[in-house]
Amino acid sequence: MDDILIYGGVENIPMYNCSARTPEQWSYETGVSQPIIGSLQIAYGVVVNLLYIPIIIIMLDKDNFKLSCFKIMFQLAITDFLVIFINSIFTGILGIQGAVYCTYPTLIYITGSVAMSLWCSSCCTSLILVCNRLLVMSKPHLESAFFENKKTFLILSCSIIYGIYFLFTTPHVYNSKHHAWFFDPMIFPERSKEYDNLPHAINNFSIVVLTCILYIPFYLIVKDNLKGTMTESRLHSTVSYIIKKLNKKKRAVLIFFQKIQVFIQSILICFSSQVAATIYVIMNLTEVSAGLILFGHFLWQLVHGAPVFIYIILNDMIRRRFFKMLRCNKNNSTAVGILIINQSNIVPQ
Repeated sequence: MDDILIYGGVENIPMYNCSARTPEQWSYETGVSQPIIGSLQIAYGVVVNLLYIPIIIIMLDKDNFKLSCFKIMFQLAITDFLVIFINSIFTGILGIQGAVYCTYPTLIYITGSVAMSLWCSSCCTSLILVCNRLLVMSKPHLESAFFENKKTFLILSCSIIYGIYFLFTTPHVYNSKHHAWFFDPMIFPERSKEYDNLPHAINNFSIVVLTCILYIPFYLIVKDNLKGTMTESRLHSTVSYIIKKLNKKKRAVLIFFQKIQVFIQSILICFSSQVAATIYVIMNLTEVSAGLILFGHFLWQLVHGAPVFIYIILNDMIRRRFFKMLRCNKNNSTAVGILIINQSNIVPQ
């Protein structure tokens, strides 16, 4: 992005100059129309973002937003919403057209820079979410010390600043032939290595390593909690006063399984990030099959779209509120329809 300021425009940047051909020629000679894949991606993006709107509203509820995890998930949700618009809806439109970087150089360059920034910011935010869940399950007092009240916003601002840094690195640009985003705009084949983005590679591989490291204590904590619960269950089964403590036991088990549920959510959200991060680095560093490239882009879409379905399926509170909102909207629509019918009955014919 800094090159735009230095050279006074995207098309003035020597490494991104498309003056050798017209945009139409670039599309015709180097692009490939992808109508089926493009249409499916647009449909996927529209569905995900429509589902995300009520979920974001639920997260903003006063009782929910006071919790640190909902503040973190809200920032992730906004990031996901924006990225899905880029990597699914906008990408699908470009794919249908058979566009390449030089078809819309300024638009694709800026969009790629923003996508890069959002992706790296979301990686950082995802790590913050895992750390938050880890502290909640193991050291609640530390979770309060680091995330209580407005402290969460201070920590989240670090992920925003981190993402802004990547606005000033080599951006991803779209190519319909591979139907994915690459650092190389494929203008000068002999200079493709000059577009490598080392900070992006470091970001992606560090996410894999750090997440794996964090999952080690995560696993041990869950294992100890489960072992403690099972041991206590066996003990109480042999003691006559189990009935008197049954309600207390049920509450303890319920709290435990709520923690397990949050743990599963965190795993599912972060697992796709690890795989997509690795594939995107590899496919930008070396030549790989078209199938792997498409799979890598699909995982990038999944990373930002899967949380919608994870929240609806695994988060009881969000699921109840989500379907309650749908029922209210349905009832309101029915009421409006009845009112219109009733009013039409009193209109003179």
